[in-house]
Formats: sequence, C-alpha cells, structure tokens
Amino acid sequence: METNQTYKNRALASLEGKWTIGAVATLIFSLIVNIARVSITYPMDDTTGASVNGIWILLCLPLMWGNRVFFLRLIRQEDIDYGHLFDGYKDCVRIGVTLLLGCFFVAIGCVFLLIPGIIISLMLSQVEFVMEDDKEIGYLDAMKRSADLMKGHKAKLFWLNLSFMGWIILAILTFGIGLLLLLPYFNTTLAYFYEDLKAEQQIG
Repeated sequence: METNQTYKNRALASLEGKWTIGAVATLIFSLIVNIARVSITYPMDDTTGASVNGIWILLCLPLMWGNRVFFLRLIRQEDIDYGHLFDGYKDCVRIGVTLLLGCFFVAIGCVFLLIPGIIISLMLSQVEFVMEDDKEIGYLDAMKRSADLMKGHKAKLFWLNLSFMGWIILAILTFGIGLLLLLPYFNTTLAYFYEDLKAEQQIG
C-alpha cells in the first residue's frame, strides 16, 4: 500500500483536465441528494418531514453508489458522462438493499459505542467498488469481500480520511462551494485506495 500523499498525488494527476466533469458530477449529486431533499421537506412538520427524508435517502442509495463508482471509472480512464451517475438504478434492488444493510450494521455499531460504528464503516467502505467489479455478487457477499479487502488496512483508511479534515473545514468556510472541487479529489483518492487493495489481494 502507498502513502496517503501518494494516493492524493495520483488523484490530482487523474483529475488534471477533468476537474470540470468531476465538479459538475458532484453538483448534480448534491442537488438531488441534499438540496432537493431539503427543499421538499422544509415546509413539512417534523414527523412528516422525517418520514419523507428517510424515503428520499432510500431512493437516493443507487445514486450514492453511482457517485462513488463514477470516480473509479475516471481513474480507469473509461468513457464517462453524467448519465453514469444514475447507473445504479439499473440494478437498484441489489445495490439499494446492500447499501441499506451496510447502513444498518453501522448504525447498530454506533448504538453501542462510536468506535464499533467507525470500524464497521471502514470494513464496509469498499462495497460500492466491489459491486461495480462483480455485477452478480450478492448483498452479504459484497460486504464480506469488502471486509476481507480491509483486513489490516482499516487504520490506514481512517487516517487517509482524516487527512482531508483541514480541506473540509476550508471548503465549509466557502459556504460549501469548495466541496465541488474537494469531493472529486476525495472520491478519486478513495478509488485509488481500492485499486491498491484489490491488487494486493490478487497478488496475495
């Protein structure tokens, strides 16, 4: 496995000349998942708003998958367009159920203590990528494969995520506008991390 800075440098190299498509993809994703959700639920009372919010998140799970996989395809230099963000809806049951189960397991871990929730989240962090590379893999098998890939690497991914904290704070200070550049950078870095996990397992 490479150093955190190496993953970031590789991400920056892949985004050269592609910052616009990364930023626009992030904007589309954010508008649908966050802005539209807030706009719809804002006039509602707390109970109705919470229910609609939950339903909206469920409906957006395939889009969340598509957003992660978008940047994996980018580093693989595949042909991509904004329509690929919605590819998850072609297989929405398998993808939606898998991500929902992952959220459930993370939530259960957080109920007991924050640390178990973080560990489970790290274990399942590669599920979207695994499902992109194996179109037939089932719900639990995808999570198991992610957990297998992450054996011995959870701490490294934790620190890689944490290394973006300063950039996140700066992006928030720009009223979120900076996230349009930061999130492509972050997601591309994570895509490279997955590629190394996968290569290491194949070598092993």
